[in-house]
Amino acid sequence: MLKTSKKVILAGMTALLLAGSLVAAPKKLSKDEKAEFKALQKQFKDYKVQKDPKTGKPYDFGGMVIRLADYWSPANGVSGEATHSQSEDDTKKFRKFICYTYNMDFDQIGVGNWNSHPQTVSNFCMVGGEENYLFFVDNRSIGSGLKAGMFYDLNKFTNVDWTAEKWAKSTFDLCSKKGGIYACRHIPPEPRGGLYFNKRLLREANINPDSIYDMQANGTWTWDSFEKVLKATTRDIDNDGVIDVYGMASGSVDFATLAVQSNGSTFIGKDENGKYYSEVGADKTTEAMLWVQQMVTNYEKPMPEGANWDWMYACFKNGETAFCCHQAYFAKELEDNLDDYGFVSFPLGPNTDGKYKTLFNDNYVVLPACYTMERAEKIIKAFDLWSDITPGYSVDNWKDEWYPRFRDERAVDETMQMMYENGEPNLIHMITGINQLGDYIWNVYGCYVTPQEQYEATKNSYDALIKEQNR
Repeated sequence: MLKTSKKVILAGMTALLLAGSLVAAPKKLSKDEKAEFKALQKQFKDYKVQKDPKTGKPYDFGGMVIRLADYWSPANGVSGEATHSQSEDDTKKFRKFICYTYNMDFDQIGVGNWNSHPQTVSNFCMVGGEENYLFFVDNRSIGSGLKAGMFYDLNKFTNVDWTAEKWAKSTFDLCSKKGGIYACRHIPPEPRGGLYFNKRLLREANINPDSIYDMQANGTWTWDSFEKVLKATTRDIDNDGVIDVYGMASGSVDFATLAVQSNGSTFIGKDENGKYYSEVGADKTTEAMLWVQQMVTNYEKPMPEGANWDWMYACFKNGETAFCCHQAYFAKELEDNLDDYGFVSFPLGPNTDGKYKTLFNDNYVVLPACYTMERAEKIIKAFDLWSDITPGYSVDNWKDEWYPRFRDERAVDETMQMMYENGEPNLIHMITGINQLGDYIWNVYGCYVTPQEQYEATKNSYDALIKEQNR
């Protein structure tokens, strides 16, 4: 059990209570609600109502109020938010229909903020409360939560079909321990890290931007071809001896982890027995990090004096670099960018298996282990019903939200499709205390030490943390 002061726990519980009183909704519907329910029944007339095997009747949660809590949704829930597409609107209506059908009040709400969320989750899982919560957790909570036994083993709930298509298998693979599964995800894993490229800067260097997509499509987008483009786009435009445009500027963790993955390796692996192990000092990892240092030395824009931590992203937005390694959500920040841009997978290294990949780095749904089994069964079944795929749609509709964010469809239909098919879970975050291997990556990426030197400096501490996680 995690050690936390009573004062901190009480503060976290206060934040939860302020999110809204989770009292049972009245079972009797108003005239307007009856009319709404009737219209929804007509819209979803082909839906097969699920029955409780214990009673032989449709599930009835008696007005039970259940909340899926995260740190980004509105505090009063997403059900009242405006929708921006037909699929969003249909899903909103379907979930309303589900709540009416099974007599429950289910919504996704925001509790606290990004900084406080891990403490909020651990506080509630330890202390419990009257609220019926599931939590969306990120990589700051999942490893430590598993280690502390804060989440229910979902395999205990036979009232849910965990083989259903909606559940992300990558989450089950990542969040399993000793035969148990401690988290789920009801939406497809999100393709994450790749390379953004500035189309104007490529054209000015006499490179057709579509050629980057073409190389990816025919399998020739490799470390060597990437370096050729970096060399061509790192330019002294006015011939004054000072580089005006650089080939790249990227976040070190994203670039390093993708480089290692592209060379057929990983920093942290997991064997067939569910035990974690380190590949930090492996030959393929070292080869990848030596190549990373070459790219940084020859083509990366130096960090401006006094710049913020995210200076590299601002440089790309401002048209100062041709490439930027970042995650897919960055496209949202580029919607109004003056320069057109594209998005491709990280290039293939010499030890590749030929597949363009990315690392999944998702949020996961967990059920606090503080509940009784009877209560937990109701909460997880309600979530199962609420999270069903909206009739008329499928898991393949994940692309719909991404098309509006990118300037060209190839970024979605080609790049993100391959990422989605070949993505692998990022296991670094499963080791409590490793902190993204920051002390290794930052020093090697900054070219302060060789990969071998930093591996030797961190080996004992990493091995100890992995051993502790495997206990």
